[in-house]
Amino acid sequence: MALRLAASPLAISRSSPRIVAALRASSSIHSRVYFHASRNAAAATGKSSADVTDVYKAVPYKQPHINQLHGSYHWDFERLLSISMVPLFAASAMQGAHPITDSLLGVVVPIHCHVGFDAMITDYLHPGKVGNLGNKACTWTLRGVTLLALYGCYQFNATDIGLTELVKKAWTA
Repeated sequence: MALRLAASPLAISRSSPRIVAALRASSSIHSRVYFHASRNAAAATGKSSADVTDVYKAVPYKQPHINQLHGSYHWDFERLLSISMVPLFAASAMQGAHPITDSLLGVVVPIHCHVGFDAMITDYLHPGKVGNLGNKACTWTLRGVTLLALYGCYQFNATDIGLTELVKKAWTA
């Protein structure tokens, strides 16, 4: 159904007194009042607009409350992960293999990758592009792969040579 925004000054000046009264009755400064366009459809069918729908019933739209901290914690967590990787890689390079640095790398690197891929899914595989089911499938696949990567890093650090030795052997191979 077609909706038109009737809150502009030009629309108010050209509107009937009922519409102007409905616009002035809206309580909030930020509210918008929408009117159904079925008046034209009612005129085309020969019925009155009241028979088709209540055309002039105002539907206020209230904007959601603006939270200035929305997203800031997520951004801080991303920066913390990125910054924490620098001393972890430096400690692994200077000190060599150590269970603590290997364990921390086994947690920080997969979570850092998860946050990056989650941002990619949010930006490029949103529900408007791949559908709601496709977006949920991508998100849950990422979560599953992240859990598998965390478990794999744990197993590799606990039962094998560790991540630092793996990188050292791959670098000198």
